[in-house]
Amino acid sequence: MRRRLEDQEFPAGSDPPSDLCALPELTERALLESLRARFRQEKIYTYIGSILIVINPFQFLPIYNPKYVKLYDNHTLGKLEPHIYAVADVAYHAMLQRRKNQCIVISGESGSGKTQSTNFLIHHLTALSQKGFASGVEQIILGAGPVLEAFGNAKTAHNNNSSRFGKFIQVNYQESGTVRGAYVEKYLLEKSRLVYQEHNER
Repeated sequence: MRRRLEDQEFPAGSDPPSDLCALPELTERALLESLRARFRQEKIYTYIGSILIVINPFQFLPIYNPKYVKLYDNHTLGKLEPHIYAVADVAYHAMLQRRKNQCIVISGESGSGKTQSTNFLIHHLTALSQKGFASGVEQIILGAGPVLEAFGNAKTAHNNNSSRFGKFIQVNYQESGTVRGAYVEKYLLEKSRLVYQEHNER
C-alpha cells in the first residue's frame, strides 16, 4: 500500500470524499488516489462506510487534544471529518444505549500505527466515561502498554521494534458509563519467528 500511494499520479480537482463509498468510480486506482490526496492534506483518516482507514503520518498531528474529544462526543458517524475518536464515540454510546458489548478491531501491518491507534481509542473512551475529567484508570491501562511491549519484540525489515504479540484489551464499565477497569490479554503472533529468522531481522 505504501509503495502504491507513492507511485500513483493524482489529477487536480475537487477535494476527495471523506467516505470512499462516495467515489464515483470504485477502482483500486481511484481509492489510492483519494487516500493520497487526503494524506497530502494531513487528513490521515478516511471512512469506508463504518470502517476507518488510517495512514500512519510518522509524525504527531495536533488532532487529539480535549477540543477534539468534545467535538466528537455523541455525534453520528460520518457527520464530521473522519477520526478515530468518532469510532470510539459510536461504540461507547451504542454500548450505553443498547446495553450490549461493543468490539473495535485494529488491524495492520508492521509499523502501521496499531499501538498508537489503540492508545488514542483508550484515551477517548476513558475521557468520555469521565466526562472530560482526568482519570487514573486511563494512565494505568496505557502505562501497562510499554511494559507489555518490552517482551517479545523483534526487528523486521519494516519496523525496528515490531511486537510479536497481539493484544486483546477489554475495558469494563459500570452501568453509569464510568470505566471500572480493564483486562489485557496477549497472544503470540507468527510462531515461525521462534524457529526461523529472515535476513535483516532480529
